[in-house]
Amino acid sequence: MNLKKITSLTMMLVMIIMTYSGIMLFLAPPGRIANWANWHLLGLSKEQYAAIHSTFMVLFIVMTLLHVFYNWKPITSYLKNKTKQMVFFTKDMIVASILVFVFLLGTLFSFSPFSNFLDFGDEIKNSWEKDYGTAPYSHAELSSFVNFTKKLGFDLQMSEKILKSNNIKYETSQSLAQIGEQNEVSPQFIYLLLKNSFKKAGVETIELTGLGRKSVTEVASTLKLSTNEFIEKLDSLGIKAQADDKFKSVCEQYDLSPMDVMTKLGYKKPE
Repeated sequence: MNLKKITSLTMMLVMIIMTYSGIMLFLAPPGRIANWANWHLLGLSKEQYAAIHSTFMVLFIVMTLLHVFYNWKPITSYLKNKTKQMVFFTKDMIVASILVFVFLLGTLFSFSPFSNFLDFGDEIKNSWEKDYGTAPYSHAELSSFVNFTKKLGFDLQMSEKILKSNNIKYETSQSLAQIGEQNEVSPQFIYLLLKNSFKKAGVETIELTGLGRKSVTEVASTLKLSTNEFIEKLDSLGIKAQADDKFKSVCEQYDLSPMDVMTKLGYKKPE
């Protein structure tokens, strides 16, 4: 066996795998969506792609160091002038350095076309939200079943009956993520199962969590109000808002949180 050849071949294979995992991570939804909907692409989750990318990065670093060691003479020859003297800033090194700095500064300061490329990535990531939706509040999948039902105003006993009738195995102390993993379903599946079951039973629930990232129109819809009705209610509190405004931004203008405003409007704060 030739260790030099093994090093070069390993670098090539690792580069292919890291390129693949990097592309998958570029396309993957934000963690809040991936964890909530148990997102997978081509059989692997976002966490698995991230783990692969991280471990192969270590292997790539080791192989790169070995590659430099085995090819030290050719590399140093790139840093010599016509008289064979060692000169670090050769024309080639200057061009390579400029290329690296252009990419570094362009990324850090969001210059075009780097900003366009990153914005394109964000659009892809956020587009998953339309297909999978988001959790009713941050890290809902980590809440125990008891706390989850409390936060959303779901009756605990009825929620348990719904799970049992759908053959979902659970412990009330388990998190939604644990229950989902145990039953090979996503936390989102459990949430929608409960929500739709309550709706069919004629039990109206209003979820007051996660309002901060919604627009005024979306909050109005959550509260079963028309946009104008909701804006009028806000106006009665001395809060001015437009339909397309982010609800959190509107509240912050008056040194209030979204839940502070909900409380002022007479809605009960989730436990």
